[in-house]
Amino acid sequence: MFRYLSGDVVEIPEGVSDLPRLHMPTCFVCGPDTVEGLGLDPRLDGDRVAAEMAFPKRFEGGPGLVHGGAVAAFFDDLMGYVLLAHAVPAVTAKLEMNYLVPIELDSTLHGTAWLAHRDGRKLYIEGEGIDAAGTRAVEASAMFLEVGLDHFNARFEEGEWYP
Repeated sequence: MFRYLSGDVVEIPEGVSDLPRLHMPTCFVCGPDTVEGLGLDPRLDGDRVAAEMAFPKRFEGGPGLVHGGAVAAFFDDLMGYVLLAHAVPAVTAKLEMNYLVPIELDSTLHGTAWLAHRDGRKLYIEGEGIDAAGTRAVEASAMFLEVGLDHFNARFEEGEWYP
């Protein structure tokens, strides 16, 4: 089914029915205070987190194509929302992208991400991006490390960060 992913999925805990709209107002990917950001708007889809993105011209890499770094940022944040769904504060330790086909500018990429497994503080999250033609365009995998909330709270004044 997948070329680079296990496809294993850990269920989202019972009682989780929605995601916060953002984790920080100035986040480059999901924050409303970042005008030139990506504007990620994730949602729960069963035991996965999903979002769509049509990358405008400012994210061009090759001629008419989305820059791989913009796609990586999209998936890094989408995977971060998987952590929120599982109520685990964590940070990206490793992110791996496998670009299977080029992604055209302004076409819609449908991204999904899910927790594949956990080993102590290590959380392994996977994701896939399906292009407008229905082709799997990208597979992403990441390892996140669980941290205490103090890791985040120590960096922001009260009220500036949204768990």
